[in-house]
Amino acid sequence: MATLGTKLLNLRRQYRLSQTEIADILNVSQNAYNKWESDKNKPSADNLLKLSQYYKVDIMELLDDNDKINLSNNEIKGGNNFFANNIPTINTVNIQQPSEIMERILQTQEQISKLLESQFRLIEELLKKNK
Repeated sequence: MATLGTKLLNLRRQYRLSQTEIADILNVSQNAYNKWESDKNKPSADNLLKLSQYYKVDIMELLDDNDKINLSNNEIKGGNNFFANNIPTINTVNIQQPSEIMERILQTQEQISKLLESQFRLIEELLKKNK
């Protein structure tokens, strides 16, 4: 089982980057990036997206417990020029959510809806009693 931090460490090493270099690319401090690799903190959703784009891996591959990350067939290069020239814009990224997550979201929304209905009934009952 690989953690997000372990995956980030392995990817950074494959791209032959220092923590300072990747932190500069992401516009975060080296200390913040170090905490991601050591699993003391997690990157924001925006930084996860940037990482997945830079390393050309799916966000879900970074987040799941699977040890294996499928790198694209592109040549691995390091440095800021590669990032600036090859990262797609955020608007063009297609993030696929697994159906299991979508199912959980729908179930949660249904539960919230039922709770709201109960709450409204209770409020109506309280208002009736106060009249």
